[in-house]
Amino acid sequence: MGEDVSTIKPGIVLQGDGGKSTGATVLQHKQADQYTDVVLCLASRSPYHPFVVWSYEHASGMCRRGEYFDNLQYALNAYEEREF
Repeated sequence: MGEDVSTIKPGIVLQGDGGKSTGATVLQHKQADQYTDVVLCLASRSPYHPFVVWSYEHASGMCRRGEYFDNLQYALNAYEEREF
């Protein structure tokens, strides 16, 4: 029996667990390794810093290690620099 793997791509709205990732829309993603992606999201539940870069874990479907920004360009820079 195979493992369940969550697929993430631009346009996906994250279900979350009631926190800031709930309802966040994925703007960009890139694979960090076979278990993790780096995602750039618009997280409307974080009104002062709505742009966030997270590590997205495939197996659990959870976002971790958030860096929050009030400016899309700063978020894009962090996304491009982040490797994990």
